[in-house]
Amino acid sequence: MEKDFGGKGSRRSDAPVEAVDAGRRALLVRGVVQSVHPDDAATGYWSRMLPGSAPGSALLLGMGGGTVARLIERTFGPTAITGVDESAEMLSAAAAFGAPPDRTRIVEADAFVFLRADAARYGFIAVDLYRAERLDRGVLALPFLRALCDHLRPDGTAAFNLMEDRALARSLARIERVFERLRLSAAGGNVVFHGRPRPHARPPKKRPPYCS
Repeated sequence: MEKDFGGKGSRRSDAPVEAVDAGRRALLVRGVVQSVHPDDAATGYWSRMLPGSAPGSALLLGMGGGTVARLIERTFGPTAITGVDESAEMLSAAAAFGAPPDRTRIVEADAFVFLRADAARYGFIAVDLYRAERLDRGVLALPFLRALCDHLRPDGTAAFNLMEDRALARSLARIERVFERLRLSAAGGNVVFHGRPRPHARPPKKRPPYCS
């Protein structure tokens, strides 16, 4: 496992707890489900985070317990997956939980710092960045959204886990300034947005730090 990556370290103050929630094996932080065991992921938003086709490579920002990583490999076969999470406690719990595939590159880092330093491009990026039940405000910042498109391959797509709340319409409008909507899927109190970069968001031939 890679550590720090120039980041700020973990900002999660609560260690995850493994428990049974609604009949599912889960990792909880402050009583909020962060991940479920892949065998118990038939309900919930995790399966809705999967891309529409084999991505070849995937970047998971906010990997949590590794549910999506395991589901990607189960669905599409061996995939080059990079999972980023700032919480050492969560990553340790994920390993004990047995969710991330062994081949997963796991990075302990602040997702925003990681993205600025990373030079790779991916077939799929999943964004699931929460502080317990709250979406990290940086997810909706235009520089971050443009950085995501800069890290996607030409046919790549991105998925965002959002909450079905009063801020949903504003969150979608913000994301859709950079990403064209492919599909929107609700699961309980979650809404998953899948999109691809709008043509104007694609980087020019000389690749800058963020998309223009």
